[in-house]
Amino acid sequence: MRLIREKTGQEIKTGEVVHDFRGGAAYVTGWRAPQHAGSTGRVYVKEMTERGADREFYPSVYGLKWVD
Repeated sequence: MRLIREKTGQEIKTGEVVHDFRGGAAYVTGWRAPQHAGSTGRVYVKEMTERGADREFYPSVYGLKWVD
């Protein structure tokens, strides 16, 4: 499976900057694909804030989705 931007269809690669629905920016550090049909998988990011926290989110938080 590939992780893409919903609006453009562009495939996501580690190190890319993504923006959440509030406009917050983060670097993509990795991901975990869905394990079954009812799962959404996760996207791992490093927030671009003073704290720079490593976090994980649902792909939709950053306008991303999985495709085959």
